[in-house]
Amino acid sequence: MLRSAIRNLLNLDDPPERVALSFAIGVFLGFSPLVGLQTLLAAIVAFIWKFNKPAIFTGSCISNPWTMGPIIAAAWAVGRLLIGSPPIDLPGVSLSALGSADFWRQLAGQWRQLVPFAVGSMLMSVAGALISYPLMLFALRSYRRKYPRKISLQKESSA
Repeated sequence: MLRSAIRNLLNLDDPPERVALSFAIGVFLGFSPLVGLQTLLAAIVAFIWKFNKPAIFTGSCISNPWTMGPIIAAAWAVGRLLIGSPPIDLPGVSLSALGSADFWRQLAGQWRQLVPFAVGSMLMSVAGALISYPLMLFALRSYRRKYPRKISLQKESSA
């Protein structure tokens, strides 16, 4: 599946710079602190600013069910290193506790942990986009040099 997504990116019709930029913006959105909204944000951004939709969606898929836990943990750890965070005081989890209002009240009291997560997530978003743009651009240019496309007769006749 990953190999297929990369192959599809390498064979898009847009210029390499446009595909790489769309992919990098997708990566930015994939690392954003708006967990669960990455695909919706990618669709909105692609529609409004006319970015390459397959590239932006592929980049935003860096955050998926398999990577979500490590991304959230890394973002929180990075944010905590930068700005610190209050001590964590999570309530005990059990089936009976999940039904109590006190459990949810104690859990909601940990909202301050979102600040280091948001800071770390935004830093990872920017870093991911800044790293992925030149890497994708290099990959696209190298691939297209190695496998140049043949212009179809239909495109030549319309020009």
